[in-house]
Amino acid sequence: MFIILVNDLVDICGENIILYLFADDAKMYCHIKDLADKDKLKREIEKFVTWTNKWQVSLNINKCKIMLVHHRRYSNMGVSPNYVMNNTPLEEVMEIKDLGVCFDSLLVFDKHISE
Repeated sequence: MFIILVNDLVDICGENIILYLFADDAKMYCHIKDLADKDKLKREIEKFVTWTNKWQVSLNINKCKIMLVHHRRYSNMGVSPNYVMNNTPLEEVMEIKDLGVCFDSLLVFDKHISE
């Protein structure tokens, strides 16, 4: 039943936004090239929250994070965006563990290998 419910969640994502679903987890990705892309991601997060409210799916905001992934020689455009869900700012992290794999903002797997 849950799979049928979340199938339309992928359809709400706009152009250039990728949503991956696995069981009850969702990951939203966006290639950000300029400030307009940051704003687009903010709108998509708002649409995601609207969908969860419509279907009465509760979110654990404490588990929702933002991670900027970039190459060492490139900056993350200097300004960290302020993304929010349900009026709660999302924590920006430099690394995250997902399905047992440690990812960091540079996609260097040193921590994962050491663990």
